[in-house]
Order: sequence, then C-alpha cells, then structure tokens
Amino acid sequence: MPAPKGRTKIATETKTLKVGDAAPDFTLRAHDGSEVTLSKLRGQRVVLAFFAFAFTNT
Repeated sequence: MPAPKGRTKIATETKTLKVGDAAPDFTLRAHDGSEVTLSKLRGQRVVLAFFAFAFTNT
C-alpha cells in the first residue's frame, strides 16, 4: 500500500508509543538551521511543538 501524500513509508511503519514509553532518538533541524538530537539533551527538559502543515506548500 503506498503512503498517503506527504508521508513517507517510514511513517506508516513506525510503532505507536504508549504513555510512559521512552521516546526514540531522533534528529531535527532547528529554526536556525542547526541540528538537534534528542539523545544529546538527556537530563534536560525538552518541549516539542509540532505545527502540522505550518511550513508546507499544501
């Protein structure tokens, strides 16, 4: 089955996390172009804010 528009095949194969599960490690691009990796922030408070379609052309 092909992935829906705007989604990758990886997104459709990712397991669902439950409350209390540890977040998997990932790297995202920050607003200033640098890369931020979750595992490098261990021991710090982390807040993620996702804005669906905020910066897309859809």
